[in-house]
Amino acid sequence: MEKYSRQLLVLGLDLQLKLRELKITIVGCGALGSALAELLTRLGVGQIKIIDADIVEVSNLHRTHLFDENDVGKPKVLACAEKLRRINSDVKIFPVTDIITKENVEELIKGSDYVFDALDNLYYRLLLNDACVKLNIPLIYGGIMGEYASTKLVIPKISACLSCFMSYEGNDENACETVGTLDTVVDVITGIQVQLMLNHLRGIENGEYLYYVDMRSLRVDKVLIKRNERCEACSLGEYKYLKFNFPLNCGLRIVKTDYDGDSIRIEKDDNSFIVCYPYGKCFKKVSH
Repeated sequence: MEKYSRQLLVLGLDLQLKLRELKITIVGCGALGSALAELLTRLGVGQIKIIDADIVEVSNLHRTHLFDENDVGKPKVLACAEKLRRINSDVKIFPVTDIITKENVEELIKGSDYVFDALDNLYYRLLLNDACVKLNIPLIYGGIMGEYASTKLVIPKISACLSCFMSYEGNDENACETVGTLDTVVDVITGIQVQLMLNHLRGIENGEYLYYVDMRSLRVDKVLIKRNERCEACSLGEYKYLKFNFPLNCGLRIVKTDYDGDSIRIEKDDNSFIVCYPYGKCFKKVSH
C-alpha cells in the first residue's frame, strides 16, 4: 500500500480495497480514454479493459498524455497498455483491438463494475448505453467539444440514461467529432468522470445530475436530468441500438478484406485508412 499512501489519507483503507477489486471497461482510447486509463491505473483499480481499434495519429498528440511521437502508427490500446503497465504493474491491463457492435458489445462489457464512455460518436455511445442498461452496469458518460464538456453517471433503472435525453437517426452532422478541443478540458472532464465513480462507491452519488463544464468561463453547472418514463432503453427495455442497424457517417467500421497476415497492416488514402490486425478483423476509419 506504500504507493497509495497519500491517497489513502483521503480515500481511507476501505475505499482503496474496493478499488483494488474493481473491473473497469473503457470504451475508446483517444483523449478521454487514455486519460481515464491513466487516472484509474494510478488510483490502483484491479483490472482495466480498454477497447479501441484505432491507431495513434500525429493530431492526437496535443491532447493525450500517454502517447508520444514514437507511438504514431501504433494501435492506441497497445501503446496505452504498454505505458500503463510501467506506471502500475499491480493493475491488470487488457487491451482489445476491436470496436463495439450490436453483436459483441454485451460480451465485451459483461462482468464490469463500471463502464466508461470515452467515445466521440453518438451512435456507438447510445449502443453502449443500451448494453449497460440491459446488463445493469453503471455507465459514466463523457463528451467534449471545443472548450466545453459534459459527464453523467448512469445507474441503470434508477437514474436517467443517455437515451432519456439523446437520440440518433443516422444523419446528424454533430454525431461525430467534428470540432477541435484542448487538453485542458480533457483533463478536467476525465477527472470529474473518475470522481463520479469514487463518489458512487462512497454511496453519495446517485446519477441525478449531468455536469457541464465551460472551461472558457471556468464554470461547472449541475443540470438535473429526470428519468424519461417513455425512454426506449431504461423505461421500456426496447434497446433499439442492440437490435437494429443504423447508418454511420464517420468513425471506425469493420470491413471485409482478404488479409490473413501475422503483422499489423495499414493502408491510407486522402480521406480514410484501413487497419488490419494479425489474423483478425480489418477496420476502416472515415472522417466524414
